[in-house]
Amino acid sequence: MLREVPARPDLGAPESLDFQDRLGSDPIPNSPQPASRARTMSKSTEADRVFNGIVTDILAGAIRPRDRLSERELVSRFGVSRTPVREATKRLLERGFIETGPRGVAVVVDISAEDLRQLYTLRLQLESTAAREIVAHITAPEIDSLKQINKEFKQALEQRDLVRMLEVRADFHAVLSGAARNRWLAEVLVMLRDKAYMVRHYHWQDLGRASSTLDTHNQMIKALERKDTEVFVKLVCQQISAAITTYENRLQAPSWSASSGTRAVAPAGAPKQAAGRAAPKAVKSPPPAKSARRKTPA
Repeated sequence: MLREVPARPDLGAPESLDFQDRLGSDPIPNSPQPASRARTMSKSTEADRVFNGIVTDILAGAIRPRDRLSERELVSRFGVSRTPVREATKRLLERGFIETGPRGVAVVVDISAEDLRQLYTLRLQLESTAAREIVAHITAPEIDSLKQINKEFKQALEQRDLVRMLEVRADFHAVLSGAARNRWLAEVLVMLRDKAYMVRHYHWQDLGRASSTLDTHNQMIKALERKDTEVFVKLVCQQISAAITTYENRLQAPSWSASSGTRAVAPAGAPKQAAGRAAPKAVKSPPPAKSARRKTPA
């Protein structure tokens, strides 16, 4: 079992933030700042921290689809006023991570199965295009970076650290995206990956599938070294297809309720475990963040 890792709001969100989100409002060190501008900078920086923390929790599965975000709890958790929390919430709404629920409460978006199928159909088309560009343009130093990142991924896997695994895998994809030498394609792919965060969470709950990712990354690196376009494209598409298939089949082991300590009921339509067959080893995801409140089904 992967060990539980508490939500870490100080970390950048994997596969989610563009340069504006990361750098947006920090003042130049040692430069004089008017008092009013300094206050604005401070508020913007606080909003960045709240935004990054919530996105990290969503992508890591600590905050789930249909969870409610309480403004009061976010203020308490991040130690900020309501203004940066509201600014961060507005950005989450604009980026499609949350929507307005009953009585104006912010709720984490839950994408329908049909929307996900459409999303992954588009992802397969764009990722295969990007893969061909990557093979054509990637450099030896970038390949060396991929090797180092994969070593870090192996260490995180051995430590059963889900949050670290997600972070390192994001670094792996960042190097590949840069190697495509197409900023517009990279930005679109980041957006599509963000939208599919719940698929990624389900896929990573099983230790066997997490381990197979390490092997797939090694095969990708070897294909890039050989400049083998067809093999690299095939590996990329296989990995994406496996993720959506895992989600659709609901093959993850039953999860434990953090609040009650009892096994959660399997999702409707999920296939039952075959008799006499051992359940797959599960990767334990981070516990729900304090900022999230489970929405009671109607």
